[in-house]
Amino acid sequence: MEALSNLEVWKRDPQAAAIVVDMQPDFYPTGALPVPGGDELIPRLREVLLGFSTLVFTQDSHPKKHISFASAYSEKKPFDFLTLIEAKSGSLKSQFSQREIEEYLAKIPGQKQVLWPDHCVRQTSGWELDARLPLDQAHLILRKGTKPNVDSYSAFFENDGTPTGLSGYLKSRGVTKVFVCGLAGDYCVLWSAQDAKREGFQVLISEEWTRFVDFPSGSKDLAISEFKKLNLPANVVHA
Repeated sequence: MEALSNLEVWKRDPQAAAIVVDMQPDFYPTGALPVPGGDELIPRLREVLLGFSTLVFTQDSHPKKHISFASAYSEKKPFDFLTLIEAKSGSLKSQFSQREIEEYLAKIPGQKQVLWPDHCVRQTSGWELDARLPLDQAHLILRKGTKPNVDSYSAFFENDGTPTGLSGYLKSRGVTKVFVCGLAGDYCVLWSAQDAKREGFQVLISEEWTRFVDFPSGSKDLAISEFKKLNLPANVVHA
């Protein structure tokens, strides 16, 4: 009860914001990039989000051709990795030029990219934000991953380090604390929470309010361990 009251206190704090990451059908169990149990969050999120003074939704929003899609590479399949070393070898057959791939990979953490199934392509049904959530109460809907040659996990920065503007927006509203939830916990949720911390916000995050791809195997456990470094324990909030 004490942990739950923590979240209730934040909901009433005008300096706290909720960031709801990528609650889109393509990330549900039957979607193009399935996150086990992803749709289970809807009923609980629908209730907990009401009351926040600032409510932000992010929306993965890709063009049909995207550098993170396995389909952009003739000899790659979903969940393969693409590395800078491989790109420099000149052996890739891709819809993107070798220069585009190399420039992108040189700027991102680990200089490698997971190649995903095509997902959250603009104007498809799997791209839409879940209408069961209080979208009419949103102060901002932030679309990310919109550039063909740059992937974007975090709500605050694209993978190459380009700011999305969210940090400045939240600070202009007097926000000092962010509750981060949504999909998926080992990618977009984690990266958003880590960047929020780096930008000076106090973070509230828990595995209870996200679900995980768990790719590569063990990324779920790694993400939960990272949650514990973000001011509050990973299990600070319970449903």
